[in-house]
Amino acid sequence: MTFGYIMPSAIRSTIIIVSVLCVFFIVLFFFIRKVNPLKKTPLWLVPFMWLVDMMNGFIKANIGKKWKMYTPWFLTLVIFIFFANISAVYLLENPTGYLIVTATLAFCSFVVIQVSGITSLGIKGYLKGFLDPFPIMLPMNIVSEFSLPVSLALRLFGNVMSGGCITILLKYSLGWFATPVMPFINLLFDIAFSIIQVAVFVILSVIFTSMKIKDEEKIY
Repeated sequence: MTFGYIMPSAIRSTIIIVSVLCVFFIVLFFFIRKVNPLKKTPLWLVPFMWLVDMMNGFIKANIGKKWKMYTPWFLTLVIFIFFANISAVYLLENPTGYLIVTATLAFCSFVVIQVSGITSLGIKGYLKGFLDPFPIMLPMNIVSEFSLPVSLALRLFGNVMSGGCITILLKYSLGWFATPVMPFINLLFDIAFSIIQVAVFVILSVIFTSMKIKDEEKIY
């Protein structure tokens, strides 16, 4: 009998990706602290500022007054999903190619969405929303609400799998010509599909969160 534990490749890849990203951003933090805001912005810092500014603007436009509470979470989603989806570039198993990983991400977004509704509307207002527009809609509204994480998880998982299937079909259709061409096609597909998947997952999560917040709180 063996008591050895073989770690699933998806978990191993996730741990490696998260660890590397944590170290990278901790180091980046110390570099940014040394930057003088009164001088010209270093060129290496521009892409990071562009990404943060873009996310801040998008979250402000949809969430409103409490955007600072949400931007770190959604920016974390963007970074993790992007680097997870291109993990094949650095020879790791793609974590988002496993339904358990996409389901976990979707569940976390679902919790953020529901907590946002309770915080903004209050428990009474949140529960009352399940009766809109008529009390008879209660069962349908409940099913619709809890189908959200399932939809997010399957959409991300399906997009990853479809990208992999297209790559395999191209590989076999190109025959001997695939050897010199496929590395470039794989890189293009990984990056292009990753950007699309990040955009879809995060934009939907932000929009569903915004729908739970009162209109007066969305005015920044």
